[in-house]
Amino acid sequence: MSNPASDDKVTAPEVQASDTRSQKGDEKLVVTENADKAAGFLLNTEGYAELTPEAEKRLKRKIDWFMIPMLFLVATLGAVDKVALGTSALYGLRTDNNLVGQQYSWLGSILSLGAIVGMPLSSYLIQRLPSAKYLSACSMGWSAMALLMPACTNFAGLATLRFLMGAFEAIIVPGISLIIAGFYTKEEQPPRNALVFAAASSVINGFLSWAIGHIPTTAPLHIWQYLFLLTGSIFLPNDPMNAIFLSKEQKYHAVQRLAKNKTGIVNKKFKMDQAKEAFLDPKTWILFFFNIAINIPNGGLTTFGGLIISGLGFSGVDASLLTMPSGVMSTLASFIFSLIAAKWHNRRCLVTIIACCIPIIGSIVVYSLPRTNLGGQMVGLYLLYTYFGPYVVGISLAQANTAGHTKKTVVFAILYIGYAVGNLIGPQTFRASQAPEYIGGFTAMIVCYCVCIGLMGLYWALAVRQNKRIDARAAELNSGDDLLDGFTDLTDQQQEGFRYTTKSGQKHETSRSDPGRLYEPVDLGSYIGEWIFLNFTEDDFHQSIDNQDEVDANSSADREELPVNSGSLIPVPSGTMSTALDSEDIEQLCFMPPGSFISSTLSSVDSNLFSYFVLSICPSCSLSPSQNPYLFYLTPMSFEYPVLRSALLAASANQLRLLGDRRFERDAWSHKAKAIRGVQEAIDSGVVDVGVVATILMLCFYDISDGCNPSWVTHLRGGMVLLDRVSEAESSQTRDRNLLSFLRMYFVAHDIMSRTACDEDILNHTYQWTEDTDIDEIDVLMGCSRRLMNLVREISVLAGLAKTVLEQDETPQEHTATLQASRDFVEQSLQTLEQALPADMAPASDLPRIAETKRLAALLYLKDRLDILPVTDFMNSQDSPKFSPSELITSIIVLIRHLPDSPTLLWPLYVLGTTNFGLDEEQRRFVHDRLTALQKVRNLGSVRRARLAVEKTWIRMDMDLEGGPKKHKKSGYLISLA
Repeated sequence: MSNPASDDKVTAPEVQASDTRSQKGDEKLVVTENADKAAGFLLNTEGYAELTPEAEKRLKRKIDWFMIPMLFLVATLGAVDKVALGTSALYGLRTDNNLVGQQYSWLGSILSLGAIVGMPLSSYLIQRLPSAKYLSACSMGWSAMALLMPACTNFAGLATLRFLMGAFEAIIVPGISLIIAGFYTKEEQPPRNALVFAAASSVINGFLSWAIGHIPTTAPLHIWQYLFLLTGSIFLPNDPMNAIFLSKEQKYHAVQRLAKNKTGIVNKKFKMDQAKEAFLDPKTWILFFFNIAINIPNGGLTTFGGLIISGLGFSGVDASLLTMPSGVMSTLASFIFSLIAAKWHNRRCLVTIIACCIPIIGSIVVYSLPRTNLGGQMVGLYLLYTYFGPYVVGISLAQANTAGHTKKTVVFAILYIGYAVGNLIGPQTFRASQAPEYIGGFTAMIVCYCVCIGLMGLYWALAVRQNKRIDARAAELNSGDDLLDGFTDLTDQQQEGFRYTTKSGQKHETSRSDPGRLYEPVDLGSYIGEWIFLNFTEDDFHQSIDNQDEVDANSSADREELPVNSGSLIPVPSGTMSTALDSEDIEQLCFMPPGSFISSTLSSVDSNLFSYFVLSICPSCSLSPSQNPYLFYLTPMSFEYPVLRSALLAASANQLRLLGDRRFERDAWSHKAKAIRGVQEAIDSGVVDVGVVATILMLCFYDISDGCNPSWVTHLRGGMVLLDRVSEAESSQTRDRNLLSFLRMYFVAHDIMSRTACDEDILNHTYQWTEDTDIDEIDVLMGCSRRLMNLVREISVLAGLAKTVLEQDETPQEHTATLQASRDFVEQSLQTLEQALPADMAPASDLPRIAETKRLAALLYLKDRLDILPVTDFMNSQDSPKFSPSELITSIIVLIRHLPDSPTLLWPLYVLGTTNFGLDEEQRRFVHDRLTALQKVRNLGSVRRARLAVEKTWIRMDMDLEGGPKKHKKSGYLISLA
């Protein structure tokens, strides 16, 4: 965040450019191209109050009224173009074009062949281009092909146009599937699929065919030519995905409510790793072969349905009318089974298996009954068309269980190729020599439906197995969910919390109506790193919130009058890493407001959230109960500053959510929105005091603990800019002076340590402590002294200066000498530095060893960053102990080996892993194992990013690529290593 303008009024700070967020235009936040576009939309859109159930229903209805008709029109008219061939055969298409033998069958198959050939290009283009616009362009293409069909006079012309029509129509199902997945939740998708893909084309085409059948034979064109002219002249909507019908707030909620899908909405970068995963995922190929098997009957019925009915003795006009109920049966089947799948969404595989049984019955009826039994034959034939039910539910399985935009595009393309292959094979099972019984075609149908049942059972078993493995890993990591996690554009296999839609494993969410499960005991000791060594997430503190109506968050009985003194609510962490306070200790604290004030100010739920913050979170934020600024400074101030209180309550609700209690998600977002609104109003008015800066710290606190996105830098720099505006001289109370010192320590420490992961120019602006705060006592939050932190900062500054000076064509000798002298001073200071243990800490604690580990890591960091400056005679003449890089590496590993897993070790491990001096295989294994253990125990985003950066560094070193370890430091500024 840059410095504000020089005028007196405090303005909203600018957003810093970074590898994942950059400045564009008027402070618009831009997320990395690797992230889903929905993440950028949420970050750049003003937050709004939580949707009520009634408001969400209204929003869904509005989306339905606009989207479903447009998508229905695209899908239905595309299908009408295709099935018009079968009806045209009733009116002379075969004789007028001199079709013989299997040529008519090949006209049915070649459409699918065109789809197979056109699908790879279409799947790539719909990934790179706006989905709806590309879909509209293709719709115009296939309409043009339909318009040209009447001009054909032979098999070659018809085959060419049918092939091109197939290439254009290849994107219908994948494109519409992507759009539906981008507008609706997993539970809402099946019935919308049924509406959009409803087999109304048979009804429409049957009606049009019946009407055209009454055209006089004296007309200038053949009757079948009018059919294609009419169906090809119907134009499709230009932009079915353009949500101009939604207000800005409705767009926000329409995107926000899809986060739980964890499948994303749109990302236009084609990612080869996701494409590879799509091809290697066995579920893709199970559904691929399912699509082939379910569509072999479809291909046959689409091409030969009219001829089968005509073969029973009906005229062309009557046969056209009798094809209409087939569309009704398909539509009813898709609706009924989709509604069951939506209601019973975790048993979609079972629903699909049951749905496959009905067309099997129809096939057996048609196959076994004599053709003279017209009633039985027609009933069996109509039952065959219920195949559309399992097909639509199968589409919803792919939508719900595939994440990552590139993977979804590739998977949908593969599945459509399966659809096309089935439709290509289908007409070939109906042999002209077997007309009108077509025994081979109906035998193939029975076999295909049985294969579908077997494949769906296999898919079910695989999903159950994967869910059990995911549940076991989730219990191990104890990870929480984040709204933006659903828009990281990660695949289902890359997301730790993704669960496949089928009945298996554990229940993932806690019911909000179960009063017996108010709180479950949790060991916050295992989460201490999330509260001491804060890392990163993504939200801009100066976003404006227009609608701050109070959310009815306290209406649920399971969140009222929570027992704050119960052991299940207040877990007491064990070990040396935290000290818990009990209820009696809290009551004796003089700064706490009286209970009557709390009860009159806060609702029952907020009162318990406040108590949870005081009794559980605060003790876990410091290694010393007597030096806890969260408890002794921020908590009492929250009753003077409502905006700060909102931030504290948001952090408390969010911590419970991270620990698996999703009931408090609404409270977390509601209180966070209030805090952001309050900060924005203070900045706009130019009245910024210590309470506002403390609120920004807590917003940073919230975002950092919530995920693994880097916008905590925005909060940090904004907090520092505003903190500089708050003069300590204006604070008459000792508490305010101490609070200002804590705020500066927090912001400066994270700024200093994050810069050690960056090799960029950092000379524009850095923050530091004043001389009176540059003490040698080990800080219980940082795990080292402020003096050590200042020396680390000096190393980063010198590294930037040295890089600038040495890259000049003519290096001034005096500049190099000055840098060498400064380097020697810093190294000498580090070698002689003694860090004092706080007075209230026991000598046997791990704190001295942690501080010494960081001191040695600082020496290794110095040698890494300033190895371009030679050691002077001054340093060689000093009596202080000197360590070679290999000795430093060995000493750091020995110290870490005897320390428990804690995020405070992240920086030493990162320095070890990215050192220019390299590690042997055993040392690499040690660093990697400890980073993996930290990620497993804490599940922090910073640990994950640090581990990946270390792994990439080793890869570059092993491949002897340019840049080596420093190559990845250029993107590491956003990792907080404090």
